[in-house]
Amino acid sequence: MGNELTTLLKVKKNKVINEKVCNRNSHEHKNTNANTGFPVVDCDLTKEKDHHEFLIKIWNSNFYSPVESILKRGNAKVLDVGCGFGTWTYDMANNYTLSHFTGIDVIIPKESVLSNVSFVQADVLDGLKYSDCSFDFIYIRDLLWYITTKDARNKLFPDLLRILKPGGWIECLEYDTEIMNTGPNTQFLIDILSSYFRNHGLCPNDFYKSLSRLFKENKLEYQVEEKIIYFYDAELSTKKYILIFKVVKSVILEYTSINSEQYDEILDKVWAELMDYKTCFRSIRHIAKKL
Repeated sequence: MGNELTTLLKVKKNKVINEKVCNRNSHEHKNTNANTGFPVVDCDLTKEKDHHEFLIKIWNSNFYSPVESILKRGNAKVLDVGCGFGTWTYDMANNYTLSHFTGIDVIIPKESVLSNVSFVQADVLDGLKYSDCSFDFIYIRDLLWYITTKDARNKLFPDLLRILKPGGWIECLEYDTEIMNTGPNTQFLIDILSSYFRNHGLCPNDFYKSLSRLFKENKLEYQVEEKIIYFYDAELSTKKYILIFKVVKSVILEYTSINSEQYDEILDKVWAELMDYKTCFRSIRHIAKKL
């Protein structure tokens, strides 16, 4: 089966495009990421809450940074970058009512229902409209792998460090894009998707190293924690993983010689492979202090 899949994988040379062309054409796709042209996986509030609860179950906490004392004391300012529906923001605000929490995203919830929560609609790559040293704690989750390493290094991180107070903490909780213990059908789809990412300025296979490099280059005192998550223990992650490949079907078909029916047959086999091969991935926390 492996040789058959390798034969099917014929990445078209005319699809190898540079970042400039990608950005120019990205507006042609409906529901795509503005920076990569990558189809966005829709998420509703229920799914986000389920995902939030799953991460708490895995990590036993909303955060690892040593900031609880300042949150309890009050008047601490916290920024949730890429807040989504604000699930983490609201959870934290309910637990630490004396501190203020701001969520920022391109699409934000309706007006906040808590007095110590506010939301801002903005693209973080357009620049954060806050004065220097504004926040005690900055939190990022499930965001950085949607951003090119270049943009994270040259735009996002310098801005985050500018608005973070000296002695403040920044924390990132991300999934490593490396999927381990893969079956042949799963690896086939991963290889195609990796080619797509590389052609759009992203380096998925180097994500783990790139993330640590961002902290190191910005002279942050950081530590890394990781959890290995097996798909057979995480039904929600399994469903989301399969959903991603359903959403990107049109993209993958453009990069291969397979047809729609062949793609569906391959995807039908992936779920079983995720269980049978004990396929797993990393959930990674970077915790850093601004010196």
